[in-house]
Amino acid sequence: MRPSRLLRYCSLTLPFVALNAFSAPAEPTSEYINTCLQSSVTTADVSMTIAELREACHQLYLNQHANSEPQLEEQQVEGDQSPETNPEGRLLKRRMTMEALNRSNRFILTPHKRNYFSPISYTTRPNTDPYLKNDDEEKALADLKHAEAEFQFSTKILIYENIFDDNGHLYLGYTNHSFWQIYSDADSAPFREIDHQPELLLSFTNDWEIFGFRNVLNEFALTHQSNGKGGIESRSWNRIMVNSVFERGRFIFALSPWYRIPEPDQKYPGDPDGDDNPDITHYMGHFEFNGAYEKGDNIFNLMLRNNFDADNKGALELGWSFPVRTNLRGQFKYFNGYGHSLIDYNADQEVFALGIVFTDLF
Repeated sequence: MRPSRLLRYCSLTLPFVALNAFSAPAEPTSEYINTCLQSSVTTADVSMTIAELREACHQLYLNQHANSEPQLEEQQVEGDQSPETNPEGRLLKRRMTMEALNRSNRFILTPHKRNYFSPISYTTRPNTDPYLKNDDEEKALADLKHAEAEFQFSTKILIYENIFDDNGHLYLGYTNHSFWQIYSDADSAPFREIDHQPELLLSFTNDWEIFGFRNVLNEFALTHQSNGKGGIESRSWNRIMVNSVFERGRFIFALSPWYRIPEPDQKYPGDPDGDDNPDITHYMGHFEFNGAYEKGDNIFNLMLRNNFDADNKGALELGWSFPVRTNLRGQFKYFNGYGHSLIDYNADQEVFALGIVFTDLF
C-alpha cells in the first residue's frame, strides 16, 4: 500500500475505531456472559468450575475492551483497593484462567513466551566472527548491518492435563527467535540466525505464600535449543530446567535455574557428534531471573543472567510494553551482554529494539 493510500485509509478508519472504543459498556452484559459460557464449556479445562468460567468470560471481555473504560473509573478502583487485595492484581492467575478457557480448543494456539515483531533492532557491535570463519556461500554475511528485524513466535500445546488429580499439565512448547537482515539489499535480506527451542513442560499450579510472595506456578522442562545450522556455525545445547513463578500485587518474578546435559567433545571443528559450544554456560550462566511490574496499562520487565564466576559474564535486558490497540501493544527493549542469539552466545552486544507485541506476559 502506498503511503498516500495508507494515510487516506487511516483518516477514514480512525473515527470509527475511536467511536467503537467509547461505545462498549464498562462491564459485560449477562447475555455476553451466557454466550461466552455456551461457546467455551466444551473447550475449557475439565477441572474449571462454573464460577471460574464466568470469571474467565468476564476477563475476556475486559481484555477485548481494555481501552474503553473511563480513566476516572480506573483511578477510583485503584484508590479503593490496593494491588494486594484487588483480585485483578493476581497477574498470572488472569493469564492462566484465560488459557484454561480454551485449553481443549484445537483451533487456538496457546501462547508460551512473548510473541512480537521488532522492525528495528539495532546492534552497536554486530558479531561477524562466525561468518568470517565460514568459506561457504554465507560468507557474504560478514558485512552485517547494524539494523535488522527481530521477531519471536512462541506457543505450547497441551498433551495431557490433570496428571495428578486436578493438577499437573504436560505441554509441548516451541519458540522461534529469528534475526532478519531486512535492510541488507546487497545480500538479498537474508535471515542470519533462526534459533529453535522445542521443550517438554510439566506445569503445576500452586498457591503457597513465602515472605509475602505467592508461588503460583512451578514448571519442569526438558529443553533443546539449536540454530539449525551445520558445520562450524552450528550452535546447540540441552538443558533440564526448573521455573518457579512468584507474584505480589502487580509485581511478578520467576527464577529459572538449569543444568546443562553434557555432550562429548568434538573430534574436529564442525564435528556433528560433538559439542558445538562447550563453554556456553560460561557466557549464558546457570540461571535466569525475570521480573515484571504492571503500572496501569504499562508492563516493565527485567531479565538477568549471570555465571557467578570472577569475570561476571551474563546479560541484562530491560523492556517496556504499552497499549497501542486492544489486541496490539508496543514494545521497547534494551539488551546488554551475551547470548542475544545462539550464534552470538560468546559475543558481548548492546541492542536496542522497537516493535509490537501480539501476546504479552500477562
